Amino acid sequence: MAAFDYEAINLDGKKEKGIIASDSLETARRELRNRRLAPVKVSEVSSKNKLFRIFERKISLKNLVIFTRQLSALTSGGVSLDRALRVIGEQSTNTQVKEHSLTLASRIEEGFSFTEALKEFPQSFDRLYISLVSAGERAGDMSGILEKTASYLERRSKIQQDITGALIYPAVLICLAFIIVGLMLIFVVPSVVSQFENLNQDLPLLTRLLIGLSEFISGPAIWLITILIFSSILLFKLFGSKKIYSIIDGYLIKIPVLKGFLINANLARFTSSLSILRNNDIPIVQAIEISTGTVSNSYLRKNLEESLIKVTEGDSLANSLSNVVEVPPLVTQLVDSGERSGELESMLSKAAEFLDLEFQQSTKIAMNLLEPMVVVIMGGIVAGIVIAVLLPLIQMNNLSLIG
Repeated sequence: MAAFDYEAINLDGKKEKGIIASDSLETARRELRNRRLAPVKVSEVSSKNKLFRIFERKISLKNLVIFTRQLSALTSGGVSLDRALRVIGEQSTNTQVKEHSLTLASRIEEGFSFTEALKEFPQSFDRLYISLVSAGERAGDMSGILEKTASYLERRSKIQQDITGALIYPAVLICLAFIIVGLMLIFVVPSVVSQFENLNQDLPLLTRLLIGLSEFISGPAIWLITILIFSSILLFKLFGSKKIYSIIDGYLIKIPVLKGFLINANLARFTSSLSILRNNDIPIVQAIEISTGTVSNSYLRKNLEESLIKVTEGDSLANSLSNVVEVPPLVTQLVDSGERSGELESMLSKAAEFLDLEFQQSTKIAMNLLEPMVVVIMGGIVAGIVIAVLLPLIQMNNLSLIG
């Protein structure tokens, strides 16, 4: 699903601008007409606009959980959807939640469905969220669907917070170490080295390497390289093709240290998304299409899409998944058991729980190993600098003793 900028005329003859998520340009125009808007200009978000949208703020996952939970509570208490959105918008201290809520309330008051209104904010509400809301509207159980959606998002948020929390200490250590090493190379090393310049002695190799590194960091080249790296990353994010992303992700998923993390995290999202969609009567083909979209690793997503297309041809989900080498056999067996017993949604949920547990355990083990590794590596770097500075002094002392 792509994002489209649009300009349109409403029933009052006023011009409106915004963003709409749709599968194609023609579909976007049709959806605007369904909203009783006359399209004037509709165009896919350009690379220029993408540059600004990289920095565009969206509702964070944590705030999205709170927003969805509040909306569920208010609507289950008999408050109308538009009124509930206005209450959330007026009381929220978060700018994005406030703007989104009040805009959504206005759209519903204009006669749009909640599903149609959500499509104006594709950066905050993905296809999974919109599909679940659509299912809730069809079933007449909006508060129940929102509660289930909030629980699903809450699980994702908890995993995200656990990872962030685990990385804070190593990240602080690494930053402090880089600052200390940088200060030593820029200020301490040059002042010490200047004392050896008039000795007419060959400095040890380690000391010469340290001097070269110090001069490099102190010079303009380091800034040029830094700018070049960040510019390359930005250009790649803007113009990088899907094929390039797939190649890079393919290499990442084959690295032994990262393989387990990437597979478990992505497949957990896939199976839990598929479970909640099927639980709410989303057709299997559409549910698979939406669920594969939650897989962030493009290489794994491509493999899933190519294999799961067989489901549209009548093949079973378990058999299709068995052709994806990255999918653990236990997950395939659970899906097969679910299809045979008619409890597919339950088995998908169990598979997601298993994958989440595997991911959390491997993350905990990795973090326990990472912390001492960071200390040892950074300690080794600092020790290397100290040795490089002391070697000429030892060499001078030896020469004076010989003399």
